[in-house]
Amino acid sequence: MISQDFLKTIATERNLSKSELEVLSLAMEGHGTAAIASHLQISGDAVRKRLSEVYQKFKIPGRGPVKLTKLQQILVNRYQEYLQQQQDTQNRLPVSPSSPPTSPQPQNRQDWGEAPDVSVFYGRGDELKTLERWIIQERCRLVALLGMSGIGKTALSVKLAKQVQDKFQVIRWRSLRQAPSVSDLLAALIPDLSQQPETVIPKTPDQRISWLIDYFRQHRCLVILDGVESILQSGKLAGIYREGYEGYGDFFRRLGEEPHQSCVLITSQEKLNEISLLEGETSPIRSFKLEGLGDAARLILKEKGLSGEKKWQPLIQGYRGNPFMLKLVATTIKEVFDGDVTDFLSTTLFTHDISDFIEEVLDRLSELEETLLVYLAHQKEPISFKVLQQHFSDTSPQEVIRALGSLSQRSLVEKSEGRFILPPAVREVTLQLMTPLED
Repeated sequence: MISQDFLKTIATERNLSKSELEVLSLAMEGHGTAAIASHLQISGDAVRKRLSEVYQKFKIPGRGPVKLTKLQQILVNRYQEYLQQQQDTQNRLPVSPSSPPTSPQPQNRQDWGEAPDVSVFYGRGDELKTLERWIIQERCRLVALLGMSGIGKTALSVKLAKQVQDKFQVIRWRSLRQAPSVSDLLAALIPDLSQQPETVIPKTPDQRISWLIDYFRQHRCLVILDGVESILQSGKLAGIYREGYEGYGDFFRRLGEEPHQSCVLITSQEKLNEISLLEGETSPIRSFKLEGLGDAARLILKEKGLSGEKKWQPLIQGYRGNPFMLKLVATTIKEVFDGDVTDFLSTTLFTHDISDFIEEVLDRLSELEETLLVYLAHQKEPISFKVLQQHFSDTSPQEVIRALGSLSQRSLVEKSEGRFILPPAVREVTLQLMTPLED
């Protein structure tokens, strides 16, 4: 959060009145017009008038929320410069529970934890360019890499970090597969980052988050948190935290909202609500939905030594270019069909391993998502939302929309020309596992 001292300095530079500074301070804290009006006990029109004066003094064109976003970005950038100037003139501070020690700038300290080897890596050139631009040129503070299980999020996160490692003083890659609490995660990160045995770990999660953000202001760090879906609930719509893990919501919100010079990259099968609320084209919070490999998937089949190349494309399309699923099926084709894709496709498109893999994804669904998935699995052609709404007339349109959105987040439903259909592998496994048997 931007400090009041800094805002007062800016107010003096821009000749803001006391009333304009009050409105600006509350707006930068994320309060809307109604909340500001209530807090200051003035009308909404008075709030809009004061904000309009602020926009003019900052020479910001545009309308409504766009102007506020531009103003926030200007102030965040200025605040980062302000913090850096303060840091340049500070002496070493004593260690305390609420803030990290000021120390000489670390030189490229890296810890890759359980990160996989990415010496063999296929495609993703465009994705790497986009993510690097967001993190390096546009200085994004929080980036979510999203996509279905097996699509390659983990490998891409490591490849990206290796590609930009010389731009950061500290790199940490950590897995959340064991679902540590946010307090435990921070308790492990704090002494690791400080590199000082006398560091006192703050007691509360809020204090630990403050310590980390202060450290991120002093040092340029890249922290990758892999497998965030592990702290989310199964049997619910996408993006809902498990009981006892709600503190992660405050953690990610503060990482995105409060200015610092570092970046936290998370990988997840599901988008977090904090990302949805804070992300934007000009915001320092972004999300990237990772799709299949496309033509680069042919390299996987070539590496596995498969033949019948003319039939590779239907195989790739059937699995939507998912690298892990293609590796699974390629192994079966090699062992059972001597590597001949043509022979395999004349028999089946799906294997038992694929069913097991997709079943793990389906196990995370809510009851309504399962019902929608079974219905869509029986449709041979894409269907419109209107048809879905008519079929599920006992369910409110809002609930159907939320469930469809959740299925889309999980990459289990596709949209084509405003109509919905399941990917082939998902459809096949759904029919096998979820369709009730006929009497």
